[in-house]
Formats: sequence, C-alpha cells, structure tokens
Amino acid sequence: MRTPNAGLRAAVVAAILFVGVAGVEGSIRPAFDWDRHAISMLSLGERGWVMVATFLVTGALVMWVAASLRAVDARRRWVSRLVTAFSIGLILAGFFPAPRGQGFPAGTPSNLEPEMTTTAILHSVAFQLAFTSLIVAAVLMTVAYARERRPRWALFSGFSAVLIPVLIALGATRTIPTGIGFYLASCVAWAWLAAVAVQHLVVAADARPRQSPRSHALP
Repeated sequence: MRTPNAGLRAAVVAAILFVGVAGVEGSIRPAFDWDRHAISMLSLGERGWVMVATFLVTGALVMWVAASLRAVDARRRWVSRLVTAFSIGLILAGFFPAPRGQGFPAGTPSNLEPEMTTTAILHSVAFQLAFTSLIVAAVLMTVAYARERRPRWALFSGFSAVLIPVLIALGATRTIPTGIGFYLASCVAWAWLAAVAVQHLVVAADARPRQSPRSHALP
C-alpha cells in the first residue's frame, strides 16, 4: 500500500504548495490588488509562469490523490471521480489563464474590463469544474461520515461544503474583497481535501495487519 499512502500524503503537499504560492505571489506581485483581482490572475504577466506551474503541478498531485482514495477505499468511487474532476479543472486553469484587466498585470489600464475571449471562457469553465466537483465531493463525504457515525467529520465536511460557495459568492459580488474571498475559498477547499486524505491514511494504517515479531528457533 505504499503508493496509495504516498498519494494520500500528496494532498497535504499540494494544499501547502497552492495556498502558499498564491498567498506569496498575491502579496509581492506589482499591481495585484486583493480588493479587485482573483488569485487565478496571478498566472498573467512576467511571473505568471509561477502560478501556471502551480496549477499544473497541484493538478497532477490531486489526480494521484484521487487514485489513492479509490485504492484505499472502494466505497469512495464517486468521491474519487469528483476529486479527479477537480484536478482536471486545476490543469485546465493552468493551460487557459484568466483574462487581463482592471490594472493587472502591471501596465494594464485600470479601467479595462476583462474580455471574455475563448481562453477566458475556458478558464471560467475550469474554475466552475474544479470548485463544483470539490463541493459535491464534500457533500457526498458528509453523508458518508454521517452514515459511518463520525459526527465530527460529517460536521467538518458539511461546513466546508457550505463555506466554499459562500466565500466565492461574497468575493464575486464584492461583498468582501474579491481576491480575499476567492483565496479563502481555496484555503477551505484545500484544507478539506488534505484533511480527508489524511483521515483515510490513518484508517488505512489502522486496518493494516500488524506482524507479530518472529521467534528465533535455537539450532
């Protein structure tokens, strides 16, 4: 079971990588404004390759996580498929960046509204695919945890399933700063995925048969 276990640990690596890179890049990139700009716009401009690489690498890691979830627990087939869809959304977001506008990247007129080109539309589709898939996966895990009589995990999963779309909606409507809303939604999403993966890792470890120490016979 080494490969599935490593795949589950990859969820933690991917979560730290995505949240860390987005947070740092959003803080140091010239002209990036948390009040107006979504974190996916960090894939634009001179240092855009950093966020593009982050989308692609974390997407690949999440695909490994999905396969590992299915390997350690066959009951999670649909959750695994939805996590795979999340990974595809991340990879597509890397290939099809968000449109420039509203003063970002540096040198872009502040009054320029993002143009919905084909690339921008595909980025929007990737965004919807990624977050919708993960939200539905969280809902399915809420039901599963409730059936398995794990109330704390059910509460955590259900709370995450509600909080993610709420934060996205608050950011999209600028009730709170757009960048902050989307970033916090990403933090919750990644925290949920990493926690569920670790929980399955612990269950898999507990279920592994323990080997009794060998007795050494005298010659």
